[in-house]
Amino acid sequence: MKLSRIALEEFRKFRQPLVLDGLEDGLNLFVGPNEAGKSTVAAAIRAAFLERYSTSKVADLAPRGESGARPGVELAFSHAGHDYVLKKQFLSRARCELLVDGGARRLEGEEAENALAALLGFELAARGQSKPELAGIPGLLWIQQGEGQNLHDAADHAGAHLRDALTQLSGELAGGDGDRLYERVAAERGALLDARNSRPKGVYKEAEDALARATAERDECAQAMAQLEADVDRLAELRREHERARAGEPWKDFEAKAAEARTRLAAVAREREALEGLRREQAQAAQTLALLQDQVQRDQQDAAAHQALAGEARAARGRAEAALEPLARAQRQRQDQAEAVQAASRRVAALQAVADRRDLERQLAQLDPEIERLAHALKEAAALIEQGSALKAESVRIEIADADIEALRKAERERANLQLQQQAIATRLSYALEPGRDARLDGRALSGVDEVLLTEAAELELPGVGRFRIEPGGKDLPALRRDLDEAVAACAAWCKRLGVDTLAEAEQRHARYGALLRELDGMRRALAIHAPKGVDALRSQREEARARRAQLEERLAKLPPADEAGDGDLQAATQALRAAEAGAAQAEKTLADAQRAMDAEHARAQLLEAQAAARGADLESPERIAQRQDRAARLAEARSGHDALERRVREAQAALAGHQPELLEQDVRRYEKSAAIERDAQHKRHGDILQLQGKLDQAGAQGLGERLSEAAASCERLERRRDELAHRAAALDLLLGLLTERRAAATQRLQAPLARRLNHYLALLFPDADLRLDDGLLPAALRRAHGEDPLAALSFGTREQLGILARFAYADLLREAGRPTLLLLDDALVHTDDARRDFMKRALFDAATRHQILMFTCHGEAWRDMGVEQRRIA
Repeated sequence: MKLSRIALEEFRKFRQPLVLDGLEDGLNLFVGPNEAGKSTVAAAIRAAFLERYSTSKVADLAPRGESGARPGVELAFSHAGHDYVLKKQFLSRARCELLVDGGARRLEGEEAENALAALLGFELAARGQSKPELAGIPGLLWIQQGEGQNLHDAADHAGAHLRDALTQLSGELAGGDGDRLYERVAAERGALLDARNSRPKGVYKEAEDALARATAERDECAQAMAQLEADVDRLAELRREHERARAGEPWKDFEAKAAEARTRLAAVAREREALEGLRREQAQAAQTLALLQDQVQRDQQDAAAHQALAGEARAARGRAEAALEPLARAQRQRQDQAEAVQAASRRVAALQAVADRRDLERQLAQLDPEIERLAHALKEAAALIEQGSALKAESVRIEIADADIEALRKAERERANLQLQQQAIATRLSYALEPGRDARLDGRALSGVDEVLLTEAAELELPGVGRFRIEPGGKDLPALRRDLDEAVAACAAWCKRLGVDTLAEAEQRHARYGALLRELDGMRRALAIHAPKGVDALRSQREEARARRAQLEERLAKLPPADEAGDGDLQAATQALRAAEAGAAQAEKTLADAQRAMDAEHARAQLLEAQAAARGADLESPERIAQRQDRAARLAEARSGHDALERRVREAQAALAGHQPELLEQDVRRYEKSAAIERDAQHKRHGDILQLQGKLDQAGAQGLGERLSEAAASCERLERRRDELAHRAAALDLLLGLLTERRAAATQRLQAPLARRLNHYLALLFPDADLRLDDGLLPAALRRAHGEDPLAALSFGTREQLGILARFAYADLLREAGRPTLLLLDDALVHTDDARRDFMKRALFDAATRHQILMFTCHGEAWRDMGVEQRRIA
């Protein structure tokens, strides 16, 4: 069979017509990037032959998003000297037309589809889409993308066609009588033995199961009989133990000991409570003793201080009395100057008024700066409050929490890491273009010297040379790109949530927010400096200062003007005072000195006497005396009581330690558990006795002896039946083995043409190996020098290579039998290393000398040495 033309229209991605004509007899190599449409062309060939034109279950053949489409396929091919043109249209206005020999014969609809099925060797689905089990020879020879290693099912579905071809080639016809005998023996054996594991089945299995049940029943009866005898002995033993325990009642002794231990433990607990009470009393007594000792010590200190003060008062009084005589002499001397002194005193009063005015003026001079300072501080505080409100409003507007900025930083780091990973595994395209030369990468102009990182497929255009499609080979790039997109989306989401465009803007806002918080804290500190007690307190201080100034001004206004006692009056008073002092200078001086000495000593004596009298009156008052005596008596009593309590506490501690309460608690638990164990054991013995008695009564009613005899007889009868069936099964198994050996020899002769073709191709890949076939004409294992490997145990790439070689062999077999063959390889051998690919190229080229092969691949550079022109699908 040879395809010469393929035409598609409105078929999946090909909305416009696509025509592939001039196909070669041997290998036709179609190349193109992913999603160029190579698999679509292969799917169109499969749909044209295998799908019913009238089915509505092929909506996926229409271009995506295009309603009312009419996917159409037209194929021109030849076979056995006849030319065929197949035209099939799906979905809207579906039709099928098959022209034979230029229209000499024309078939339409189901008739055309049935003719194609008979010609190519497949079956059409009754309804819906085609199924793999109906695909027949096309399903075997037309390999879909990623299915090269799946040979078993495809060959099984085409098994009838392959067997017919082998029968035709080998001339080995199965004998009817032999087959009927083989099938009868197999059926007879199959009725008794399982074909998979030769285990009994059917009546043989039933006989064995019945024997097993009878044996189990017999053993059960024997076991029950032995158990019955053991239960009788056990019942007698339990009754003896129960009577001994009921007579001795050991639990009561344990309970009495536990009660006694609890009583002793309660007494110990009371002693412990008493000890705690004594300790509390001791602590209170110690506190009282310390307090009383402190009070007595203070009384002693007060008495000593009074004695010292009285001594100082007596000494001061003596000095005051000694100063009276000089004072009297000075007074007599000054008496003559009384009028002068009086005049001087009046002048002194006037001068005092002047001094008062000056003092008031000084105070007013001091108040004015204070009032100004308070007003300035109040103004500064108001400004700080206003500025703080503005800063607080700004901080609320730009606030970014630490957790949010950290989450954005983490998302940004994740995005940057993924970008670095992408750059690390992306394809690096370095270029150095000569001056005046340029190139274009995906439409973007390149010039000079630079490099580009490619994370997805790109097209490099070199004017005057051609175009190159570059596809990164990193298998992790798609997943990494998805992760990067998710990371970019996460960064964008966080930026949107925070109201920023970039991390830098967020960092700037976060830094500004921190600076605002620090400024607010600084303003709070400044406000605390200007108004430590608050603005209201500062305002109150200013008002108080103003009120005080008003009072001073009022007092100043009441004083005589300063000029009324001006310099002239002051000078006259000074001259008069000097004249009076000139006459009684010595007397005045003496009087003043004596008066000062006497006044000082007298004042000191009065003060000390008053203090001593007051303190002595207080100390010698009946109340204080009674208090001192009471405190002394209480101190002695408290000291005695404290010593007594300390002795009692030591005695109580020693007595409590002697009782060993921990051991008493252990005794209580031990005796209580022992009593409970004895009572539980007695109750359990009673329950066991009742249970065994009921069990023995029931066993006596069941007649175990009679049942045991009947079970033994049944076992002997069923064993004879089982042995008969076992002998028959063994004979049938032996007979089937002999027949199988003869049948295998015939099958080997039938498989010889296929084995010869398989080994022809296998020798190109594995020179010293061969394939073992099973009864279904399927490769079962690869036999090499080191042994035999099941196909399932081989690597994915090796299974794919063997699957393609086997299909070449099947195609050779079908071709020799006169059946049409066409091989489709859709992106096959992508898991093959370079060395194996060279061997597979030889096999492919060899098969192409006998069959037409359509090979679709996205790795055209790997197949340039096949000796055929590559046809590009873009």
